[in-house]
Amino acid sequence: MTPYTKLNSQGNDFILVEASNLETKLSLKEIVKYSSRDNIGCDQFFVIDTADKENIFCEVYNQDGSKACQCGNGLRATMLYLNKKYNLEKTNLIVCDAVYRSKIINGMISINMGTPKYIERLTQNSINGYSISKNGIVITLQALDNELKFSFVPLSIGNNHCVVFSDYCIHHKEEISKTLQKIYNGIMNVGFVENTKDFLTNNNTIVKLTVNERGAGYTESCGSGATAAAICLFKLFELDNETKVDQSKIKIEQKGGLLEIVKNYNPDTFELIGPSSYDGDGYLEH
Repeated sequence: MTPYTKLNSQGNDFILVEASNLETKLSLKEIVKYSSRDNIGCDQFFVIDTADKENIFCEVYNQDGSKACQCGNGLRATMLYLNKKYNLEKTNLIVCDAVYRSKIINGMISINMGTPKYIERLTQNSINGYSISKNGIVITLQALDNELKFSFVPLSIGNNHCVVFSDYCIHHKEEISKTLQKIYNGIMNVGFVENTKDFLTNNNTIVKLTVNERGAGYTESCGSGATAAAICLFKLFELDNETKVDQSKIKIEQKGGLLEIVKNYNPDTFELIGPSSYDGDGYLEH
């Protein structure tokens, strides 16, 4: 049997296995089995290589067995594991060749999420029953047969996100998620910022966010989704000279709790900061 550790980042839960404890590599079928809520259950499954303590290689799988190239909450949980087991205060976590500098700060876990890339794909004037308009990085879709209208930003921070900003759109999240997945061929996580207008005019407002994660569905918390939303809001600050918001950090509230995203300058990178916890240890039954 293979030992595993169950970890949690504000309701976003993970199974973590060290590669050195595996006699043979786990199949996708096995990963899906263990990830199922009818079994151990998790949102993402991590296999990590701890041979080099300064560079920890991570393989990340969604609940449905699809591979992920980023998982901010899972990286924080991995850093907690490494701190507890190997007394590491900082290290590099490597996923799909991308390096994420990770460290413990005053009991919280910080992951440098790097620099985003904005996705340019929609060049036509209409698609799948929606008209398309653009304003810089913001894309707006207007349904041709009803009044549904929403604005979003597509970007990548190791994995792909569409951040939806129209405040009322949380009530249409299923239709919007399906529309964006169809447009982008199923590669997107879709996040809904529920209080954009209040946030941009009030420095004390906490951003409310709900994320539909590719391969896992709606989760209690999504670290990369929170980072993507904050990145887009930071960008909107630059376009709005009248904003009253602190332009160095943003607090994101999801069902599982609060995360803080801090913007670093020269170069522009973004740190995801928040807590993680142990749920327990066990053995995978092969």
